[in-house]
Amino acid sequence: QKTSPNTPEPQPSGLPPALLPPPPPSAPPRSLPAPGALPASRRPAGLGWAGLENNSAGDTRGGGGQTAGSRPRALELAGAGPRAPTAAPSWAGSCAAPSAFSACQHCSHSWASKCTSSGRPSPGWQQWRLGTLPGGDSTEAGDCRAWGAAAAAEIPDFASYPEDLRHFLLSAACRSFPRWLPRGGGGQVASCEDPDVPYLLLAVKSEPGRFAERQAVRETWGRPAPGVRLLFLLGSPAGEGRPDLGSLVAWESRHYSDLLLWDFLDVPFNQTLKDLLLLAWLGRHCPGVSFILQGQDDAFVHTPALLDHLQALPPSAARGLYLGEVFTQAKPLRKPGGPFYVPGSFFEGGYPAYASGGGYVIAGRLAPWLLRAAARVAPFPFDDVYTGLCFQALGLAPRTHKGFLTAWPADRTADPCALRDLLLVRPLSPQDSIRLWKQLRDPQLQC
Repeated sequence: QKTSPNTPEPQPSGLPPALLPPPPPSAPPRSLPAPGALPASRRPAGLGWAGLENNSAGDTRGGGGQTAGSRPRALELAGAGPRAPTAAPSWAGSCAAPSAFSACQHCSHSWASKCTSSGRPSPGWQQWRLGTLPGGDSTEAGDCRAWGAAAAAEIPDFASYPEDLRHFLLSAACRSFPRWLPRGGGGQVASCEDPDVPYLLLAVKSEPGRFAERQAVRETWGRPAPGVRLLFLLGSPAGEGRPDLGSLVAWESRHYSDLLLWDFLDVPFNQTLKDLLLLAWLGRHCPGVSFILQGQDDAFVHTPALLDHLQALPPSAARGLYLGEVFTQAKPLRKPGGPFYVPGSFFEGGYPAYASGGGYVIAGRLAPWLLRAAARVAPFPFDDVYTGLCFQALGLAPRTHKGFLTAWPADRTADPCALRDLLLVRPLSPQDSIRLWKQLRDPQLQC
């Protein structure tokens, strides 16, 4: 019987000390803030389905050959916080750790079985278990790149992988990047300070050249509101073979002060970096946020309805919240050439349940735990799947809500009544977002 990639295995005694995992983190303090920075409002009568659903759905985004199935029930936490990450390093039988990892002197790795029960090599991801990621500056050829080179050396057909996947694996352990700041100063993103700690942080992934999408968000669902704060997550505005947008992004950053920019190439397989760097930023600058919506700049969020829903949640559901359009029984796409292709030599089996990266909400108190889990879960190229793997390591399952629709039909964008009771839809153009926002706020709207 096949097990999940993150299922912990027994740890035999007698391992070399350098390969032993660090002790699991202790339980979080009970003083962590609970949701509720804004006064709870009554559940909106028109929402109808403000509670959590447990239906089934497949991933239509293209992240795998999915089949429908019942959604797992999320763990309703009764204690102070989630359990410690369960993605513990493992060691198996006679399959020794690869000598290539000796190049990474400060990595705390161990190596899972390189052989399956049938004797064939295990896929690369299933072989990797991280104790802690290597330290050092990601901009230099340090330990993090040694980790990638060692991992690639253990994949027999690595040279046949698509170029973007090869680049991802070679630098996947590099997760500490400096902020990109405009020349001449300015553009600093303010920390959250009492009494202005947001109840809901809108963390929106964007790309440097998508000015219109960001402006549409600012003018619609991300506009200033009590208890709500907007941030955009971007990589470097300059890259090899791309136009240098640095001066334009610098003006935007100074003008709005809502751009979190880091100095890495903004490409699809680097979207996980935005999640991890956001979590680190939250720990230093905004630890008291109650909820975080992580979405895309082509999404449309009905912010008032989302706030009503979050404020109506019972504490047991709010503490461990991971809410969105949940995909279960998703599997990797094995056909080469597509954006979600995953070679069988890299990952086998199915994905854990995960919320679509088009938009989902997590409890703010989980941010430090996710960051700790990510230090023990092997890198994966798709950001939403990786988030699901980290939640799986924490022993938490996503909750599905039918108000999240990340494959919105283009022929329905003209109907504001179809969107009135939804929480998030995607994709919408900037023009459609602006028009729909005005229509939804029109007191004369009749549905």
